[in-house]
Amino acid sequence: MSDIVISVKNVSKCYRIFDDQRSRFLHALSPRHTRGMQEVWALKDINIEVARGESLGVIGRNGSGKSTLLEIVTQTLTPTTGEVQVNGRVAALLELGSGFNPEYTGRENVLLNGLLMGLTREEVEHRFDDIAAFADIGDVLDRQVKTYSSGMLVRLAFAVQVALTPDILIVDEALSVGDYFFQQKCFGHLRKMREDGLTLLFVSHDMGTVRDLCKRAIYLRHGSAEFTGDSGSAIRHYFNEDAPSQPANTVEIPALLSYVPESSDVRFAAIFSDALWSRPQNHPGRLIAVSIQDQNNNKTERTQMGSDIYIKVYYQSLVGDVGTTVALAIKNRFDQVIFVTNARRLGIENCDTEDGRNAVFVFKVTLNIEAGLYSLKIGIHQPTEINKGRELDTTGWFGPFRIDWSYETESAPFLGMFGLPASGEFIASRGEQEFYP
Repeated sequence: MSDIVISVKNVSKCYRIFDDQRSRFLHALSPRHTRGMQEVWALKDINIEVARGESLGVIGRNGSGKSTLLEIVTQTLTPTTGEVQVNGRVAALLELGSGFNPEYTGRENVLLNGLLMGLTREEVEHRFDDIAAFADIGDVLDRQVKTYSSGMLVRLAFAVQVALTPDILIVDEALSVGDYFFQQKCFGHLRKMREDGLTLLFVSHDMGTVRDLCKRAIYLRHGSAEFTGDSGSAIRHYFNEDAPSQPANTVEIPALLSYVPESSDVRFAAIFSDALWSRPQNHPGRLIAVSIQDQNNNKTERTQMGSDIYIKVYYQSLVGDVGTTVALAIKNRFDQVIFVTNARRLGIENCDTEDGRNAVFVFKVTLNIEAGLYSLKIGIHQPTEINKGRELDTTGWFGPFRIDWSYETESAPFLGMFGLPASGEFIASRGEQEFYP
């Protein structure tokens, strides 16, 4: 049996969009009639191979072609050109409720899905208790699916697909609907299935989850595969989408790095490989790269709550700069800016060099914030007024950076969003006179 279970070769998908029904009708009568018709290519020359037991992330902005690619792999959509080969039993969570008949009960839909996947009625009934236990929706299982909430629907859909032991599981954002604890349960089960040899094709906008589940990823942009390789590099391309893309497996140091002072902490051979953000090729700017390190100077993209991290900003200080400062902002997954500081606020009046040399600024941050995913932004500014400044260059938001904590097994140093400096004192009362003079 081949080790390659999914093979996509030169696959493209074109949709024909018509201005009106008349244009559609005339084109149906004569394919040469193209007036009032335009071709929209959702995918262009996609080539991927997924080995047995591998987890491949599929990432990109909305409209990049992710869902189209998955529908072609599951063979619910036919490619315009190219060839797809899939070896093994496929289970897919492409849309909320896809594959369910809304008029049937949950129990009846479990049986229907099992039969569609090639199992016998006896095999489905043998696994039914496991499916019901995993979905954990109680008596709702015997109600019509059209009465289900979105959370109940995804619970049952995921339980069915994983309990029927597929060789290949394809997930397209469906798990984002479930509640937090069910998501934990699902991802834990996915990791176990992956260890047992499951091949996973996973689409999500949660880059932390993609990095955690998938060692490799394909980054799609406007229907084209901009990058295929390790998930960390693919995610960096995703966050730098607005900038020109950099060819895969190449590192080109910008011209502004041509002079490096010997006393500098900058070891440019390692900067780009260690960077969480870096300036793409042929895209000029002052900021060069940003890396995050732990207390042992090791590159990190996740750490424990309460830990110290060191954010190293590599940048170019131009001749004639006066009073520039390096700024840091942190934002949580709900798009709330939770922290902003800069060198001047930390007591460093300017971050200029005498002759426009390259420089490094290091932020030390103690992460007394709740566990979760965060994005960061670095900027070069010149202050103009109190709490105001002129932006000279910025990274844009990049990440994610993950802060971990096991709330169920360890006592947290604080509860809530932040750990504010606080102290307490216990005073034992000896009588009412101490409180009422």
